Amino acid sequence: MRNIHERHIAASAERVGAVVETLASDHDQLWPGATWAPMVLDGGLEPGSRGGHDGIRYAVTAHEAGRRVEFAFDRSTGIDGTHALTVVDLGDGTSLLRHVLEGRAHGPMVLLWPLAVRWAHDALVEDAFDLAEAALNVGPTVPARWSPWVRLLRKALPAATDRADVRQVVTPAELISAAGLPSVDFTDTFALRLPAGSSRDVEDWHRALITAGTPAWVAALMAVRNRVAQGLGLDTAGGSSDTSPFTLLGRVGNSLVVGADDKHLDFRGVLRVVGDDLQCATVVHEHNATGKAYFTVVKPFHRRIVPALLRRARRSAQMTPAAPSREAT
Repeated sequence: MRNIHERHIAASAERVGAVVETLASDHDQLWPGATWAPMVLDGGLEPGSRGGHDGIRYAVTAHEAGRRVEFAFDRSTGIDGTHALTVVDLGDGTSLLRHVLEGRAHGPMVLLWPLAVRWAHDALVEDAFDLAEAALNVGPTVPARWSPWVRLLRKALPAATDRADVRQVVTPAELISAAGLPSVDFTDTFALRLPAGSSRDVEDWHRALITAGTPAWVAALMAVRNRVAQGLGLDTAGGSSDTSPFTLLGRVGNSLVVGADDKHLDFRGVLRVVGDDLQCATVVHEHNATGKAYFTVVKPFHRRIVPALLRRARRSAQMTPAAPSREAT
């Protein structure tokens, strides 16, 4: 992969370089932190400094003050390569601000880059260039605009104020056992903090998850998921109502078990209320290489979709008076 962004800026290289030098600092004038996850570096722009933004991890490998800063991706990100910001002096009192990403994708990033990451990356860099021009009072003449696909992807990212309401926790062993699968190839659990005064009955929350409906951006991502699934021959592709991930399969103690099966993998969701939390565990058993390939692709979407559905159920429950808890009768 090779991705290049350039912006001709009506300001000297020294002035543009000074803006670049604020990157990841307390007075950052370049990174669009108001609309994207912030860039955090543990040692500023000095080589060896590590950090990243959101789930993209990297380290500073080179820094020429006011001229260039280069980062190498951590292998966990799924890219073997670098990205770099460079200021080019055009010799006429103007300059070129350039961002170049080069590397090879591996693992899930092979599909995530063309489907989602590249589009978000392009939008973020153009937003940063807009901020640089604004900081220098030379533009932007025509501000960058997000494409419909980028706006859809952005809706998949929770606001900072929502992130504390749903958190990922270690999957309790009893929820894995309740799933009842012969073996476990993947599991994760998200816990939703329940509103004060709301029901603590897990059946009420199961109904809330079903009746709250699906956000438009989730439906769009599920459409992408269905295309991938159809290409792999999965029976669950198509999105029919009888293959809802919240189809009730049974109850084990104080937990409800939901899910769906096909010839390539079995999916289970296990719901229970513990104190003030609704726990939603996902447990997956892959039957073959096709099931493994499919779930590798959808896993990053899954980690966005489950918290979004939990938040939507919470909002729906807050608008509906809680029924008397059956556990209290």
